[in-house]
Amino acid sequence: MKETKLIKEIPLASSDNGVLSVATVKEPYGEGSEPVVSIAIWLTKSDDEPDWKVHVPAKNLDQVIEALQEAKKAL
Repeated sequence: MKETKLIKEIPLASSDNGVLSVATVKEPYGEGSEPVVSIAIWLTKSDDEPDWKVHVPAKNLDQVIEALQEAKKAL
């Protein structure tokens, strides 16, 4: 059974009303599927669907966090 838990909503930088959200999703693709972290961006918070989203498999989360930390250092 698909279960989504919102972890955090962050105001989207460079946007008046945008939001970036981070959530966990258990069984996102049906029974027995691996959990993911869902990262979504709404350019306008009132929209029903995000303008962009990505699902990061839980097993890749540490690698993605490391890559994001490297990207932050490179900016």
